[in-house]
Amino acid sequence: MKRASVGNGSGLSRGDRNRNARLARLRELVPLSSAIVGIDLADDTQAVVVTDHDSRVIARRRVRARAWELGEVRDWALTAPPAVESAGKAST
Repeated sequence: MKRASVGNGSGLSRGDRNRNARLARLRELVPLSSAIVGIDLADDTQAVVVTDHDSRVIARRRVRARAWELGEVRDWALTAPPAVESAGKAST
């Protein structure tokens, strides 16, 4: 039997609201002048993204390396935030 979902009028599901609340709490922890690095770990190929505070992608890279070999990727990601400040996307 299918469950009927009852809308709350906002168009957001409970999962959407929980995700938005979690992201808001995380944004409070990260200063506006900082960038955020996300790494999607896989077996051989890792996807790396650097975003600003509003989750806009600043830089993206895919590397063939194991998870424990990501020192070079970390160094690359550390060079991306100055580009954000020069573009005026982050306040200092």
